[in-house]
Amino acid sequence: FIWWFMLASLLLYLPLFLYRFDPAAILADGWVCIVATGLLHALYFAFIGGAYARGDLSLVYPLARGSGPLFVPLLATLLLGEEIPPPGLVGIGLILVGIYVIHLRSWSRAALLAPLMALREGASLWALGTGMTIAGYTLVDKLGVALVSPPVYIYLMFAVSWLCLSPWVLVRERSRLLAEVRRSAGAIVAVGILCLFTYLMILFALTLSKVSYVAAVREVSIVLSAYFGVFYLGEKHGRQKLFGALLITLGVIAIGLSR
Repeated sequence: FIWWFMLASLLLYLPLFLYRFDPAAILADGWVCIVATGLLHALYFAFIGGAYARGDLSLVYPLARGSGPLFVPLLATLLLGEEIPPPGLVGIGLILVGIYVIHLRSWSRAALLAPLMALREGASLWALGTGMTIAGYTLVDKLGVALVSPPVYIYLMFAVSWLCLSPWVLVRERSRLLAEVRRSAGAIVAVGILCLFTYLMILFALTLSKVSYVAAVREVSIVLSAYFGVFYLGEKHGRQKLFGALLITLGVIAIGLSR
């Protein structure tokens, strides 16, 4: 499915890419960032697929998505020299706690410790690997969008990732490719449009703000998923989800005030 929707993205956004693409405008450092982020995104897809195949969504998701914003400020401070004022640190902390709380099943001691205890399981190691790839490609992309136009940058990144995944998919999953596209053609096209477009917005945000803030604030999507999950899908553990969403919202506000 991932291989197909990335191919769909490359086909659907090809006209925009050709309109904006100027090979002479991309210097050597820009190509290094494009190849590096393409490789890291390929690892991201491999890690997150491995994590979901081995563990429950409620344990894998907070570790995979929450560890990314945790690693980014540390690496951005060490490698990029970013300085984060106290309100920004508070905001990042609130978002991380909110992501954790939103996946709790209850307020009992056992439930509070469940995600941490899961670190001993194989699925959690794959999830943490996912978080590290998120941190890695986010930092690379912060540098890359300063060197290459975001629409061109993201298209070439998708192309590199798709090429990296292709040998494995075409050898190991070739017999299932046609069945997948017949079963999920509509979803493949929809995700192909949305995946590239939404990350393009992230790249534009990286040109405007600190990488630590962008990595944290992008998790605001969890607020919307919590709201729709509780009120429209009737999911359980609504109090934890809504309280976690409130913490994420407060974190976003704190980051906004720290700029």
